[in-house]
Amino acid sequence: MRRLLLGIVCGLILTIFGMSTALAESMMLEYDGAVHEYNGAVYALVVNNNEIDPPLSPIIFNDRALVPVREIFEEVGATVEYDGSDQSITIYNSDATVVLFINNNIAYINGKKVAIPDNVVPKLISKLGGETKTMVPVRFISENIGMPVEFDAKEGAILIASDNYDFNREKEQAPVTIAQTPVPVTKAKINDFSYVAYSNSINITITSDKAVESISDFTLNDPGRLVVDFYGSSLNINKEVEYVNEAGISAIRYGDNGERARMVIDSECIKSYDISRISNTKIAVTIKTKPQKQQATVAPAVTEAPVVTEAPKTTPTPTKRPSNGKANRVVMLDAGHGGVDSGAVGELDDEPVYEKDLTLSITYKVKSILEDNGIRTSMTRTGDTLPSLVERPTQANEEEVALFVSIHINSVDDNPEANGIEVFYSVENNEDVYGTTSSVFATNLLKGMLENTGAVSRGVKTANHAVTRRCNMPASLVECGFITNETEVSLMSSDDYQWKLAQGIADGIIETLPSIRLK
Repeated sequence: MRRLLLGIVCGLILTIFGMSTALAESMMLEYDGAVHEYNGAVYALVVNNNEIDPPLSPIIFNDRALVPVREIFEEVGATVEYDGSDQSITIYNSDATVVLFINNNIAYINGKKVAIPDNVVPKLISKLGGETKTMVPVRFISENIGMPVEFDAKEGAILIASDNYDFNREKEQAPVTIAQTPVPVTKAKINDFSYVAYSNSINITITSDKAVESISDFTLNDPGRLVVDFYGSSLNINKEVEYVNEAGISAIRYGDNGERARMVIDSECIKSYDISRISNTKIAVTIKTKPQKQQATVAPAVTEAPVVTEAPKTTPTPTKRPSNGKANRVVMLDAGHGGVDSGAVGELDDEPVYEKDLTLSITYKVKSILEDNGIRTSMTRTGDTLPSLVERPTQANEEEVALFVSIHINSVDDNPEANGIEVFYSVENNEDVYGTTSSVFATNLLKGMLENTGAVSRGVKTANHAVTRRCNMPASLVECGFITNETEVSLMSSDDYQWKLAQGIADGIIETLPSIRLK
């Protein structure tokens, strides 16, 4: 398998980065449940002598190169498969099969368990608001799947299965032509998206000022969504997302990359769809969805946890804030991570435990307790979906809720003894707008959780989490315990302890709500 490797390929990647002429770029990246500012090098990527432009180019993470797995290895003929159920990436060709896991330093090569070196693990990373990509360490993949990799220090590029690629070749060979004034091309402007929802279907109408050049569509899983691209078109609307929460559709999102406008319909239950042109300026998208199973609200005394996979796919209809501008007593519950982002990963009885599953189960219990106390709730996700770190607070702001709480599970490498509960708030969102502050809310949440669980207190802390920073209302993020702690992962996986955590979070909310000014 390794006979195909060039002798010193990855050593070059690891040692020459500091001398490269790669473009240094400042951008905001989303990974590990938070937004991070990246100011490092961004590398060009050549695969099979083709310079490709992935949604996220190779970057440096913990002093090592991460590359987008699918674009690279499918280009050279390897097969890449992703399984959202266990967050695994399988890459194989005729010589080897490699299986990796998101945020896990254990991999399997032809069935043999190996450790990924340098403490660099596969990551789900995206530019802020962009497409999430699986980024993997180039060193590990090149050494174990048998593909030649080189590093061009002069051009600041990673070359995979490419021989003597000349970045200037096309420019040097291009024929000399007389410059002509280009004829301006006027794009179609999409001025409106409107929809009508029924019990198990939705009709979406797209209106433009002229005929859209062409349309393409495709569906994606983990999370489920339908993507419709309108080429040669641009958006002429102000909104970026519209929360539907009807007919099995959670939201409709809009975007524009300069070449095409895009509409994304978020749903885990699309049965079929049809796209047709009604006229030169109107396009219709009709989606039929599978009937939704409804889940009865579970009282706190019941010992059985709600079945997450049968959770209702809709959230309560948002109630708008009254004209006096004061918040309604609706609480937004945000179950951290979801879909392709498992969050932190622990282990119980030799089986993986995923943060996204624990947070959703705890969130449903908080919802049940609050609604039993007459408090209306809304959820950022009701199943195994992945709202972005922008969409979660945006939904809270648009629904104009009174309080926002994001529920997470902690983890730490190389310290299995770390334990306890901590609560975060953002200093950027700590003004006394509605009668209380995020810091007071965080203090009440911590108090309630400690009283109900008896866990160790790690205190109230500040952090610039995107979901709390972007909220208009008091907002906090709770870390219910450490998934990397053997005792706490066992507790948090139990139905009884989840109810204790949920009761503590609910108590903190109930204590804070009377401070919210209402008229």
